[in-house]
Amino acid sequence: MTERNSYIAITRSQDSTDWLTGVLAELGEVVPADDVKVERILQLTDSLLASAVFLEMDSADYQQELMLIERLITAKPFLPVFVIGNEVNQDMLLAAMRVGARDFIKFGTRAVEVVAEVKRLAPFDARAQLSPTNPVGRITAVLSARPSADAAMLAMHLALAVQESGPTLLLDLGVPHGDAAFFLGLTPAFTFIDALHNLHHLDATLIETGFEKHKSGLTVLSLPDEPGPANQFTSADIYVLMRTLRRHFANIVVNLGGTAQSELLTLLLANVDQIMLLIEQTLPSCRQNIQLLKRLREEKVALGHVGLVIDRYLPKLQPDAASLAKSFELPLLSVLAPSGMARIATMNSGISMYELSPNNPYALSVRKLARFAVNGETELESQPLNLWRRLVLALFPYGSKA
Repeated sequence: MTERNSYIAITRSQDSTDWLTGVLAELGEVVPADDVKVERILQLTDSLLASAVFLEMDSADYQQELMLIERLITAKPFLPVFVIGNEVNQDMLLAAMRVGARDFIKFGTRAVEVVAEVKRLAPFDARAQLSPTNPVGRITAVLSARPSADAAMLAMHLALAVQESGPTLLLDLGVPHGDAAFFLGLTPAFTFIDALHNLHHLDATLIETGFEKHKSGLTVLSLPDEPGPANQFTSADIYVLMRTLRRHFANIVVNLGGTAQSELLTLLLANVDQIMLLIEQTLPSCRQNIQLLKRLREEKVALGHVGLVIDRYLPKLQPDAASLAKSFELPLLSVLAPSGMARIATMNSGISMYELSPNNPYALSVRKLARFAVNGETELESQPLNLWRRLVLALFPYGSKA
């Protein structure tokens, strides 16, 4: 996995953040600071291995910003701090340089010029901070537009199989809440919300003692039954949590089945390496998942790493797998057998199919998917197109592939 550089933005408006995000898109991710206290900014720089800080200053009032720059540079002398703003005020610029700012970048500057300047003055590569013996973990998300137990079933078995290759976390954030943990026979006391509340203390000790563990060694972190309002945490909190978890686990499997379109979903998907879009051979499933992809594209979520998984697949029923993959314009990763009795047995017993019926076609297919999640290798290929693709595209046009 290639760790992208992160840049912290301390701005006065969303428009400023959006502009900065656009011009730095080639270099990495822009994380808006949710607090201007120096302690919070320092926490973000440490957690995200930030390459630089961008601070918006107003020539009419900039004393607080000068103090912030001075304290940041005192704590981290080699941290590049850039000033951004609308006007080049010589007094402000000179004062900022005296306390340690690297340069001033005016709003509206062409992206190519901003990128060149940042590369010259902040040539930091996040990957250089990662130990070869402890590389950043790989995140695979199971995504589906429709709330059901199917995404939780896939995420649970995928995580169990991936765990065999190294320390793995199952992040159970789908709807209904907590299904994957329940299917494992677990009732986690420490939740995803608790982890966000404890970002300052989230270290190896807390993960080892607080996070729920399955007998296989798989670590599980779920949403509580009542997660509370979505706006109780900031985008910076999500970035910090995901980056922290990456450094503690070789692999992370995230269940996002049925998760409502929201800033949380967009942020989580921006932090994953592979998305497995789970669909069925039905028009309602196709329609809702195509609409989900369309909304994600409108939100500028990168979808070049999405693959299709068809659940409860019946080979004699149309549309077939190849036609669905062509319709979605996505690579086909796998088809999963219905295996209704085996699924019910797992749901009711808290024991996975790997124990109850290890040779079940569903279990065998998910094991192949696990190899893809770990190594990016898959054995399935698309097949010739039939009339189904033209039907779906006619009914549900959603634009070109991202």
